Amino acid sequence: MSIPDKPIVLVHGLFGSLNDPKILAAFGNAEIHAPDLIGYGRNRRANTGSLTLLDQARHIADFISGIGACKVHLVGHSVGGAVSVLVARHFPELVESLTSVEGNFTLKDAFWSGQIAVKPDDEVARIVAGYEADPDAWIAGAGVQINEWTSSLARAWLANQPASTIKAQAKAVVATTGEAAYLDAVRSVLQSDIPVYLIAGRRSAEGWDVSDWANDLCTARLNIADTGHLMMAENPAAFAAAVLTCLSYR
Repeated sequence: MSIPDKPIVLVHGLFGSLNDPKILAAFGNAEIHAPDLIGYGRNRRANTGSLTLLDQARHIADFISGIGACKVHLVGHSVGGAVSVLVARHFPELVESLTSVEGNFTLKDAFWSGQIAVKPDDEVARIVAGYEADPDAWIAGAGVQINEWTSSLARAWLANQPASTIKAQAKAVVATTGEAAYLDAVRSVLQSDIPVYLIAGRRSAEGWDVSDWANDLCTARLNIADTGHLMMAENPAAFAAAVLTCLSYR
């Protein structure tokens, strides 16, 4: 696989960050970036009271402009996939390609966000605190085998954002993917000059609510063997290889 001629920007999902040394190192010599979204990591103190996914898309667009890249290969996982669609739709001049890694297409994909979005703040805080009390059980529940690295990763992901961010991001993704205009945006990007790649874990691929027309219009679709929704935690090398394989298509 050749090294992409443009930077790769990874956009994380509802929990955590993709800015982990083991995940980034799997991309070899490619220029790779994994910024925190609003409310996460170094941005955890941001006001998320009226957060929208378009706010997150603008945030990523500003990040791309800030690193001095004319265009990037945008790779969004789960909720980050929905954010990335909006970046490609509203800021196409910044996007060389779009890779959706089990990115939210419909409310069916955002089912957990849908549950969190309507819960009282204190209940969301209790749920997150329960995860934090047993990080290994939390990440193992997504099919990730526990070892020293994945245990550390689970703790880091859970510590990367307050419960208030989880609630705000969940509400934002439900509000966006619940509108017909969102699928119109997906279709518009797929019909544009921007190559679009779809990646899933083979174990979770059947549960990904991707329309037949999206599978037909995408540049390439790839399922990663022996992984589920958190494929980058299960097998960082396979995750990076899948992304780089997609970016080799033209």
